Amino acid sequence: MARKACRKDPSLTGLHKLPNEILFEIAFLLRIPDLRRLGEVNRRLHYFIEDYLMRYLYNARIFSLPNEVILSIVQHLRYPKDWSSLARASRRFYPLVMDYIFRKNVQYAGSSLLNYSAKRDLNRVARMILHFRGDVNTQWGYSGSIPYMDKQQTPLANAAANGSGRMVKMLLENGASQFIDGIRVPLLRAILKRHENVALILSQEVDSSEVLLEITRSTRSTALQMACTAGLVNLVQYYLEHGSRGGECPNVHILHDRSIALCRTIQKDATKDDFVKRELHEDVYQIVLMLLKHGANPDTRVE
Repeated sequence: MARKACRKDPSLTGLHKLPNEILFEIAFLLRIPDLRRLGEVNRRLHYFIEDYLMRYLYNARIFSLPNEVILSIVQHLRYPKDWSSLARASRRFYPLVMDYIFRKNVQYAGSSLLNYSAKRDLNRVARMILHFRGDVNTQWGYSGSIPYMDKQQTPLANAAANGSGRMVKMLLENGASQFIDGIRVPLLRAILKRHENVALILSQEVDSSEVLLEITRSTRSTALQMACTAGLVNLVQYYLEHGSRGGECPNVHILHDRSIALCRTIQKDATKDDFVKRELHEDVYQIVLMLLKHGANPDTRVE
């Protein structure tokens, strides 16, 4: 009889097996210290109480504030990292705070975030800056100049140096200029970084014999010469097949450019001690062969 009385009633449910609806009713009646003690009972209650405190007590008041008050709070925050932290606090805050950041950047910071996003391939940020009519050719937001040229970068130049084809296309579609002080800096950066696909995008309607870089009065390089030196086979083929100015017959100037490109390509790939016996790399071999087929003179000397 005693053993029968000691048996557990199967209809009774332990605290750890209570449904969440009942736990909500219990939690609503408890103070925060009591809730924390309840969370120490077992692992399930611990996670439940932590989630309950985060959702319904700690953040309930700030989440219920109207948009005007939230924007007022943002205006009093001093550092952009604080704006970003507030934006990530909830899904409701993110679009509200980020729109404020984008508008403020366009109005008062010269669209500097566009350079930042182009350098880091942040397509969505760049699209939002352009949506708020940001300056697609801004030179704000970049701390240094391009080595050996003393020129500040634009978003297109940053995107080209980063090798981001999607960003380059988007900037071009929004009217980005390919020139900085009369020089095709984005194309130059793409070739130097060996981003061939980006260089092909930027090479539409480009005269391959056009001077891209002039370091000194006696040292100049053209698009074709730089593509050959960088070993960009597809880009060299594009320049040669499309020719200059709509595919017209090559003149003396164009043939001379191809000859210089040929000599510089061979000189770069050759060693001082052994030139004839050294086996050329496959890409160099293809470039040399294409240049010869398109009229390059191997006897031309590079001054």
